[in-house]
Amino acid sequence: MLKNFKDFKALTFYEILFLLFPVILILKPIVINSYLILISFLLIYQLFKKKYLHIYKEVWVYFFFLFIFYSIFRGFFAKESLVALQSSISLIRFLCFSLFIFLCIQSAKNLNIIIKFWTFLLILLCIDTLIQYFFLENIFSFKQENNYRLTGMFTRPVIGAYLTYISIPIIFYFFLNIKNFNFNQKILLFSIYFLLFITIALSGERLALISFFFSSIIIFLFCFRISHFIYLFFFILALLLIIYYSSYEFSYRVNQLYFTITNFSISPWGRLFHSAYLVFDSNIIFGVGLKNYSIVCDTQIVDPLYYVKDLPQFCSTHPHHFYLEILSESGIVGFFLLFLFFGFFLYSTIKKIKKLRNNVIYKQYKGLLYGSILILLIYFWPIKTSGRFFTTWNGSFFWFNLGIVLLITKNFYKKNSE
Repeated sequence: MLKNFKDFKALTFYEILFLLFPVILILKPIVINSYLILISFLLIYQLFKKKYLHIYKEVWVYFFFLFIFYSIFRGFFAKESLVALQSSISLIRFLCFSLFIFLCIQSAKNLNIIIKFWTFLLILLCIDTLIQYFFLENIFSFKQENNYRLTGMFTRPVIGAYLTYISIPIIFYFFLNIKNFNFNQKILLFSIYFLLFITIALSGERLALISFFFSSIIIFLFCFRISHFIYLFFFILALLLIIYYSSYEFSYRVNQLYFTITNFSISPWGRLFHSAYLVFDSNIIFGVGLKNYSIVCDTQIVDPLYYVKDLPQFCSTHPHHFYLEILSESGIVGFFLLFLFFGFFLYSTIKKIKKLRNNVIYKQYKGLLYGSILILLIYFWPIKTSGRFFTTWNGSFFWFNLGIVLLITKNFYKKNSE
């Protein structure tokens, strides 16, 4: 895959930092935040050193800055203003991360080396997670959780989400170029794909599996003839049935999901969604301030079913839903600004893609580009649960993929395409 790691010599210092990001995500939050702070300082240094005039043409940047300034202003009047202000100001590091990928990595020509390293990392993580599934602990003695959820190399059950958000762009990249592969390479590619699929299924993370499954359908529709797509689709369904009837842990999580959907109002999700709506309803225009949902919910919102015993908790650290999180904490104003940011970003990206159809870099890495766009759309898909969007770990995947989109389309600003 990598020729004795000699390929790394072709990478610049900034490209190595970019390559290491999926590794950094496995480590503790303090390491991830230190990484993002370092990236922010490097970006500021480059902005002073060079004039990146094209950054001023990205309208979506202005709307995200407006969202940050609005969140800071709202934070002064939040119940826990220090928490809201700290969370609002720290949003800058996410934007800096994407702009670092966009501005400081000069070309996408070495992405093939980076993709191979990420693929190797994903394989190792899958093997380690499957070891945990079969032997109850992984090579680092991390044990699986009692509710049949695997942790892999993490200290909490997030391995399924990690594999999904990192692998989808890579899978799209390889499958879109599968015509250039020989037979053995195709076998290897499908082996890696099904290794990922099985690992995500057995991880116990239902949302990760659903996201991976539907993303796979989109990828196959893009990359294969309809007859091949049908074969793959039914093969995956058959694989899911085999896993369901052979794995008690998987079937338990699926049955639990069915119970949640059919009894949604008294399910953990339904209860949290209801509480988030009540928080939003009490502060419709401006919200309660970032990271203030739990504080307001605990102190000001009355559970309408408080008299019923043995129900799931009504309040939590966050609503577990992207839209309800934004609406309850930022109100309609913040919601509107955030969607203007994303809408203008998508418009800008589509405009660039139309211009770059004959560009060499675009044609080589358009699978990675489409996969990263797919991840961004998953974040904004309304019918799903989610982690807190503005936390370091959950938010990093979004800004990482946004940066990849910017990197692959950056030739839009060059007079002569590579």
